[in-house]
Amino acid sequence: MKRLFSWMVVAMMIAVLAAGCSAGNADAQESETRTIVDHAGNTVVLPAKLDRIVIGSLTPLAAVYPMFTGSIDGLVGIHEDSRYSIERSIMNKIFPGMADISSSFSTSGTDDINVEELLKLDPQVYFYNADVKENYEVLKNAGIPAVGFSTTLFEDYSTIDTFNAWVDLLAEVLDKEDQAPGIKEYGEKALETVRSRVGDLKDDEKPNALILVNYNENVLVAGGTSFANYWITTAGGKNLGYEVGAFVGPVNMEQVYEWNPEVLYLNNFSAYTVDQILNSQAKEGDDWSGITAVQNGRVYKIPRGTYTWFPPSSDAPLNLLFMAKTMHPDLFEDIDMEEEIRNYYQNLFHYELTDEDIHEILNPTAGM
Repeated sequence: MKRLFSWMVVAMMIAVLAAGCSAGNADAQESETRTIVDHAGNTVVLPAKLDRIVIGSLTPLAAVYPMFTGSIDGLVGIHEDSRYSIERSIMNKIFPGMADISSSFSTSGTDDINVEELLKLDPQVYFYNADVKENYEVLKNAGIPAVGFSTTLFEDYSTIDTFNAWVDLLAEVLDKEDQAPGIKEYGEKALETVRSRVGDLKDDEKPNALILVNYNENVLVAGGTSFANYWITTAGGKNLGYEVGAFVGPVNMEQVYEWNPEVLYLNNFSAYTVDQILNSQAKEGDDWSGITAVQNGRVYKIPRGTYTWFPPSSDAPLNLLFMAKTMHPDLFEDIDMEEEIRNYYQNLFHYELTDEDIHEILNPTAGM
């Protein structure tokens, strides 16, 4: 009887130990992964530690990642359009070697993913444009965890809020939530500064403004209801391009003359410089001399830092100040853009810009 009892005790102990081991293994497996919800509303299971990341066709995001992490470590793939931009921007100085990161899985100007090439990079996660739903399906079928970052989260297309949302999602994905507030703070303060000064302007105190998203020999494209509208209206102006009724829309010189903007902005994708517009030396046959903005010398090229400042980007807070200062120089006389840029890069990129760097950011060349 005693022997039987002893065997029963031993059996019970083995069962308890086995159960404990099973629970321990389950806990260990759970601790090796994390679950997040991305901007597309998808639940994504990720490895607890990420060191092989690929960033797809949401090209400005490639500059936000090293801004957040402080390095390009762990970044094994970027889109070709990001690589092209980095090669020609201040990013190549701040993060040497970033332009050498593989872009073999991508094709310039498209959202297409070459799965065969992508798999060669052995990615643990792929950051994609959440608005390109077909990318999610391609990645899902390839067995690659995909995290969607969106540019259309906010009804007013706030580039500041969008950038901050990217930072929040990056913080969650990388398990570094404590870093997000310090990065978001600058944009929040810039927004508060601008709103406090232009918020009470009367309608006739707001200049009519137009952003040319692209202008070359073949096209003249105006900014419409999205980012262009946010920049202009938030900075205290009236967006003439809203009439195109879309994100962006083609226009002609007759339409520009009808609008007659008081302030004119060229996105830095445009093939022409400010001087070419001021001297009607842009596209042959386009006469800009009768436009009020040209007559008053109020034509500006949107700067280019880590990326063009027009869409959401890591430089979004700086562009809000730039737009406000050029729209209302009297209200923002105290804002020194050169110092703002210098301090921003020092604090958020830990990089000391030279005077030449700042000049190049504020005066991008044609087609940049």
